[in-house]
Amino acid sequence: MQRNLSRRDFLKAAAMTSGAAALAACVAPAPDADGGESEAAMAPVELQWWSFGLGLPGDLYPHGTWEQERADVYSEETEGVTIAYQAMGWDSIVKVQTSISSGNPPNIILRASVDGIILALQSDAAVEIELPQEFKDDLPPGWYDGMLFRGKNYMVPFYTLANGMVLNLDIVEEAGVSHMLPEAPARTWNFDDYLAMMQACTFERDDGTQVWGGVFSSQETNPFFYWPDQVLSWNWGTDTVELRDGQWACKLGEEEGIAWLQWLQDLYFVHGVIPNPAGLSASRWDYFFQKSLLGGIGPSIGWSQRPGLEVDPDTLIVTDTERDIRWMFVQPPTNPGVPHSLYWGGPNLDVNSQVFNTGDTSEIGPSIDFALWLSNRENQTWLAQYLLPARVSAIESVSNPMLEWHHEHYIPYGRQRASAHGGRARETVEQLELVHQKIFLPTPPEEAVADFCDAISKLDWFV
Repeated sequence: MQRNLSRRDFLKAAAMTSGAAALAACVAPAPDADGGESEAAMAPVELQWWSFGLGLPGDLYPHGTWEQERADVYSEETEGVTIAYQAMGWDSIVKVQTSISSGNPPNIILRASVDGIILALQSDAAVEIELPQEFKDDLPPGWYDGMLFRGKNYMVPFYTLANGMVLNLDIVEEAGVSHMLPEAPARTWNFDDYLAMMQACTFERDDGTQVWGGVFSSQETNPFFYWPDQVLSWNWGTDTVELRDGQWACKLGEEEGIAWLQWLQDLYFVHGVIPNPAGLSASRWDYFFQKSLLGGIGPSIGWSQRPGLEVDPDTLIVTDTERDIRWMFVQPPTNPGVPHSLYWGGPNLDVNSQVFNTGDTSEIGPSIDFALWLSNRENQTWLAQYLLPARVSAIESVSNPMLEWHHEHYIPYGRQRASAHGGRARETVEQLELVHQKIFLPTPPEEAVADFCDAISKLDWFV
């Protein structure tokens, strides 16, 4: 693609450029012999664009607001292209996956991931995309290579994401253990220190309210919501599954996995630092905002960019003026052998735009162009007010110490479920929920994980 072309000029030249892409599952319309415009390239198109929530401040930009604005602007400015936008909630994951696997996907999905790639390849809906070199050069080091699936790229980067850990500083101060906080600037610590902090921050106030060191659940409305616990397990040194010599092994059933499950079980039955996971009265973050929880894994940088929040540029302490809470980001604790804290994120997570072959190849070029437009410097610089855009140049244009800290300590270490790369993420987390339910009965971890490993061994993996 020629980056000096305008959006309108690009579409007029689409027959010659083939949408700036090499198509993995289809062939782009051939240009006229004289290099002029083909009828297929110039035919008006309506592109279906779906997106999951971006994590923008909800008070300012309820889910879908900014996206609809972008769709309207692009439709108005781009001759022959209309963007029909639909906001998708996380409860629509199955609907989206079914649309792809059935061969009836939208043209573009924002917040697509490796799961979408696998489903698209299986249903012949995948589109391989060649990013402009200037875009590749504007990504964080190693980011583009991390996006590749089997050596090919199927997505346009939109933002980077690494969800980490926060601590309520008011509770830490109330417990008299501010000296136990992970030290700046890196704010690293280990599991022994984390447990000691949880123990100190589990107490009953004079008014009878209970404060907890942690909150873990054994039943979620969606099994994918166990990802914060999985992140903590990675930093312990284990995982649910692991690809070895082309075969997926049950890592959770090995020594490190059993030890992790035992530690988790002991939080309730031995240390008493968490409420009963089977009888929670609220979600983890309800506890947090009710000033009844030390903290945990879950928030992204977007938490600190919302209205009513103030960030100290030197300490990076966040003050929520509406809820009257002070908190800060830290790195998740690690065990020996884990060289750096790991995060929910990375280039194959749901941080990209994915283009699909819907069966009408004339829509592919315009779809790619729209995805690239969403990630142009203007949109990326705007995004940097609230989140971490994919383009490094957009971050450099914004003076924000919190952005810089996340880009140094969080972003390079993001990853997602290993099972996602084998196409069995849902089955894995569904089985993981059963393990959580068993260990809090309680069931010995070795027994609790046995059925999990058996189920994993019988799955037909996409390797």
